[in-house]
Amino acid sequence: MKIRISDQSLRVRLSKEEAIQLHAGSTITTELRLNTIDVFAIELRSWNLTIAEIHFEDNHMLISIPMEAAQQIAITPDYTYLFDAFGDAKDAMNLAVEIDFEKAPHT
Repeated sequence: MKIRISDQSLRVRLSKEEAIQLHAGSTITTELRLNTIDVFAIELRSWNLTIAEIHFEDNHMLISIPMEAAQQIAITPDYTYLFDAFGDAKDAMNLAVEIDFEKAPHT
């Protein structure tokens, strides 16, 4: 899983295998070791709600996306799940979850 944070935008890029695991109900995790003690962890999971949620607590970010979106990411080429975390607010956080085509095998 790759994470890109820019301005008010969070982009998550998954390998095809990670997308399949996410659709199957697994939580996908990545960690950034800041030093020998501090770790920033990011988890992505699917759930049965129809909206996404981003929750942050104690150096841990949990991103939840709808199960239907996880299914589309896993089975539909070029599908990107897009969500505005705070609706129409001026400073809304934009979330995108997609397949990382740079890691896709060449045919």
